[in-house]
Amino acid sequence: MSRTTELIAAATSHRLAGRNTEALDCLDQALKLEPGNAGALTLAGMILHAQGRAVDAAHCFERACRAQPGNAELHHNLGVVLQGMRRFGEAAACYERAIQLKPDYAQAYNSLGTILFAQGRYGEAVTFFRASLGLKPDDAETFNNLGVALQATNLMDEAEQCFARALELRPDYIDALVNLGTMRQRLGRTEQAMACFERALALRPDHPPTHNHVGLMMTSLGRLEEARRAFENAIRLDPGQLAYHCARAAVVKFEAGDPWLPPLEEFAKDIDRLAPIERVKLQFALAKACDDLGDYEAGFRYLLAANAERRRVLAYDERAALDALKRIAQGFTAERMRQRGARSAGDSSPVPVFIVGMPRSGTSLVEQILASHPLVFGAGELEDFGRLANALRLADGAPAFPDRVDELADEALTGLGADYLAVLRARAPQATRITDKMPHNFQHIGLIHLALPGAKIIHVRRNPVDTCLSCFSRVFSGEHAYSHDLGELGRYWRAYDGLMAHWRSVLPPGVMLEVDYERIVADLEAEARRMLEHCGLDWSERCLRFHETARQVRTASAPQVRQPLYGSSIGRWQAYAGRLGPLLDALGVSA
Repeated sequence: MSRTTELIAAATSHRLAGRNTEALDCLDQALKLEPGNAGALTLAGMILHAQGRAVDAAHCFERACRAQPGNAELHHNLGVVLQGMRRFGEAAACYERAIQLKPDYAQAYNSLGTILFAQGRYGEAVTFFRASLGLKPDDAETFNNLGVALQATNLMDEAEQCFARALELRPDYIDALVNLGTMRQRLGRTEQAMACFERALALRPDHPPTHNHVGLMMTSLGRLEEARRAFENAIRLDPGQLAYHCARAAVVKFEAGDPWLPPLEEFAKDIDRLAPIERVKLQFALAKACDDLGDYEAGFRYLLAANAERRRVLAYDERAALDALKRIAQGFTAERMRQRGARSAGDSSPVPVFIVGMPRSGTSLVEQILASHPLVFGAGELEDFGRLANALRLADGAPAFPDRVDELADEALTGLGADYLAVLRARAPQATRITDKMPHNFQHIGLIHLALPGAKIIHVRRNPVDTCLSCFSRVFSGEHAYSHDLGELGRYWRAYDGLMAHWRSVLPPGVMLEVDYERIVADLEAEARRMLEHCGLDWSERCLRFHETARQVRTASAPQVRQPLYGSSIGRWQAYAGRLGPLLDALGVSA
């Protein structure tokens, strides 16, 4: 046995006994004798990676790959280290090289899927996770990863099956259990979701992600004190996880001396080490804290930085976006609406109530008021109508919406209405009315009326500057790409307002009711009565106690709709007036 082999064997023994310092000493001696020994370099890289010394570990694996360029496992190991360092492109290249060298390398397919998922390429991630399972069909981790990717592409039934299979293979698999709970929460199955989280905490009371997910669920249910405690539990267990700090920031009002603010500020001292989306969320959280504390100058600096960071990574073609709104109006002229409406196509069910408007205009508040009525189910922001509208095709395969809706057969409109109603009804089979508060359905109002002539529409308006500033102050779950530049945001609001003026001119009377957020705050009962009458519902006093209604609200407004009405958000923009020049110019408003 050579001296190098003896030293590697000794290092292996030391490592198994937990004596990593001694193990590294042996490997150092071995590499002095044989600097290119792949075995010594690999073992050193594994120990250094476990110690958190990523740069040193990557150096070892790079040297090992040079020593044995045809070794797929070494390229994969290097990819794992680089992925942990957020060098995603280099990591992906390592995984791809490992697959080239070893086409049946299941773990490399799984690892490449995780990279693609992290980059938002969900469909491609699904492909690689499936390929991994084709090679290794009983891997719980890959089933879990596939479930997460399927959930991101809205394939919920298959995602649930993947999480269930992962738990069959590993009944104590916390990540799969938490992911299953999160998916069920998203589907509104709150009791089943909570059962998953409780089981996870029973298995591991010290599992920070579970506490965080409990906090998110409590936030959506309006149990804000429980949410705060859950987030603080997560932070205590893992204070270095920024997401937990940001989640807490969303549900509390910061006051002077808040002990949880300094740790949040500490992240900003080394902000460059954070991933772009982490920098965005941190700066939005700090902006909110400054706003709560009345430090508007510092808060606005954070808002500008957060939105600039977000805007850099979003592909937004402003001209195309604004032209698209104009094209919608051109496709639904008054004459076309009159002709199609006279033919009575579509489904006349009175069940759907669409609540539309700009984001942050008060749509969540309106839905919460209506959902407090005993005959109304609040379904939240549904993507279904937009998805079905975009899927409409003509005989030549071209999309019908928005330019060629007049060419659709009556049966197509009837089918659109029926398909949407089937999805809607499945959420609350016994409800008399079901609300859909996807704000951007303002683009689909003409098609909604043709496909669902019995549906009611409520358009929520709010002061345009307050609305836009509130959009500028939030990191949305979707890509509201227009909302991260003040000038672009103002111009988008103007285009939205123009489209709403068009709908106002072409819809028959009684289809759309317009309500102002400021009037709701000033006289809740009068406005609630108007909305209920518009929906064909009798009065219910419960609508005045909307903040007591227990239901999920999965939007940024979840904390606000749990409070009695307050007027502090009216005219909020005045505190920032001197800093909003590009927005005010775009809106045509004087400071």
